[in-house]
Amino acid sequence: MRLVLSDIRMQASMWLWTFLCAVVGAACAAGSVIAMFTAVSTARTAGDARMVSASIALGGNIVFFTVLAAVGIVASTVGLTLTTQRRDHALWAILGIPRHRIRLILRTELVVLGAAAGALAVPLAPLVASTALAQWTTTGLDLHGATAGFHLWHVGASVLSGVAPCLLGGWGVTRRAAKTPEMRAFRDLSDPPARPGVTRSVLAFCLLAGVVGMWIPGLGLELKGGIEQRTAFAFAGDLFLICLLLLMGPWVLTPLMRFWTALVPSRGVAWHLAVQSCRTRAARSVATVLPFALSLSFVGLFMVMGNVMPGSTAGLGDVLVVLGWVFAVSWVGGLAVIALVGRERTRDSAIVTVAGARPGVVTRSTIYEGVIYAGTAIVFGAIAIAVSSATIAVGAEISVVRVLDGLPWATLGVLAGVTLVTTCLALALQAARVSRTVAARALRS
Repeated sequence: MRLVLSDIRMQASMWLWTFLCAVVGAACAAGSVIAMFTAVSTARTAGDARMVSASIALGGNIVFFTVLAAVGIVASTVGLTLTTQRRDHALWAILGIPRHRIRLILRTELVVLGAAAGALAVPLAPLVASTALAQWTTTGLDLHGATAGFHLWHVGASVLSGVAPCLLGGWGVTRRAAKTPEMRAFRDLSDPPARPGVTRSVLAFCLLAGVVGMWIPGLGLELKGGIEQRTAFAFAGDLFLICLLLLMGPWVLTPLMRFWTALVPSRGVAWHLAVQSCRTRAARSVATVLPFALSLSFVGLFMVMGNVMPGSTAGLGDVLVVLGWVFAVSWVGGLAVIALVGRERTRDSAIVTVAGARPGVVTRSTIYEGVIYAGTAIVFGAIAIAVSSATIAVGAEISVVRVLDGLPWATLGVLAGVTLVTTCLALALQAARVSRTVAARALRS
């Protein structure tokens, strides 16, 4: 335990951002669960069966998407943090620490950080729950004055929401850290190639089965429930497909990034450096793109569904009721990834500077990386909207052009612009700090 705490202190500047992401993810996930159970309990006490069903339907969707986003984004951030520290772990093996003990130490670190994040999320989760209940009231739900009080099980929900994503994200990385030959960890300049692993492969197969199982009735068979039921099946299939693609992010987002950046005709040195940096640091790129791609694709899917279903709306306010906490986790996760790899990016910039690049070129290259990250997320979101529009249009038996024409493109454009500004601004601030760093000192550290 002494080594665990010592390593956490030594890597505090890096773990801090991962810890922040874990706290926000745990608070949002646990708060959503608390809000749903509070609403259901209050409605049952009041004897309002209709409101019980409505609370389960709305709360269940919010819990599903929030927990999914929290687990996925926190797990991705934790995995990147451990991957970035692979040389330190190789040094432990060189110093004589047994490999099985390295694996145990790293997993203990994840439990400690996850438990601490969950503990800090305990007072935040009721605030999230109270905000969620207020949002639900504005949608017209009569919650009979439901308030999110404190119960002992809230502690367990918060701690579990903190520990589970950390272990899921770091389990495979810790296993690889204990197996990677020491010299390879020191020799490899690029990120190690991603491997699916048993857990990811099984989960991907289940999601693929879900896509096929939902699309078959949604697109091909007449159902007793009619068009609404077919549309719901098509929506579920699209949701499973987005989750599948994001789960397989290293094999989806990386090729997508390579494809669209290859189409850019720019011959500038700064753009070339940015593209090569994003391709070489593939794990960093995927972890940065994933939160923004997740939020944009989910918003697009919900807006398509709201545009098609009778009596529904595709407004941003309605979408935020369901996906508001997804946005919070996604944006914090994306910024946390950019911040936690700051030291690695500083070293890369120092190497380029020593090689003869001008400071302005290095700064523009760093900002262009933000353009590439945001562009990849936006392209992924656009593909998700296109596929969702096509499949849901088939299920609803209407024209795809009609679905696309009814979407709030101005709102989607604003969201894409906010994504671009967020990534570029975050990296511009980091570039300004790097420009004041002495290259020789950065390479020695």
